[in-house]
Amino acid sequence: MPFRVIASGVLVLMLSACVQNVEHTGQPVPGPARSAAASVPEIPSRVDEAAFWRIVETARVRGGGDPYDMAELLESWFADAQDRTLREFQRELIRASARLYTWRHGDAAEMMCGGVSDDVFTDWRSWVITLGRETYSRVAENPDNLADVEDLSEACDAGGEFFGAAAGLVHFRRHGDDDTFPVLEPDESPSGRRLTDPGAVRRALPRLAKRLPDDGLGRPPLPPD
Repeated sequence: MPFRVIASGVLVLMLSACVQNVEHTGQPVPGPARSAAASVPEIPSRVDEAAFWRIVETARVRGGGDPYDMAELLESWFADAQDRTLREFQRELIRASARLYTWRHGDAAEMMCGGVSDDVFTDWRSWVITLGRETYSRVAENPDNLADVEDLSEACDAGGEFFGAAAGLVHFRRHGDDDTFPVLEPDESPSGRRLTDPGAVRRALPRLAKRLPDDGLGRPPLPPD
């Protein structure tokens, strides 16, 4: 499972396509997501771990747990946030993602998605974060606990990517390509012991393997026990 992280311009190109309405004033430019929020919750100027999860949980409730809607809400809420707020949210997102950056979590992602690139593994970790703090914590402790997640269908689509890019997109709208903004992708190998035998991987994640009779969601996952 190749997790060697490489720099990718794909996301930058995608972000560039989203900012055709950028005003060259250095000020925040509202994107289409702005209309998605009926009311904007209070976004603290300083984002620590607790504040990060409050924001995620609020987006999860208002977005009905849909990663795309959660990303849209974050973009809207962050439209007028301070740059420092964006950076601190991003740093907490990176810390949360880093706890999932292990070979065993990568095995779970590959089992669910049928093979993952570095970018897909990053987006998969962002999807886990959208599940909320309690579920995230259980999955961080043991990826086999994903077997308890009722809906696994969104693990491998682009929802996690958009959620993980939300703060960066707002910052990009303001300042363009800024290589000082914290990046979500790690630059080292995952932690833990790597397994190369598919049978050993399934034995290491027995409950998740039971949910996924065919690796990569070749058929719909079975419901949780």
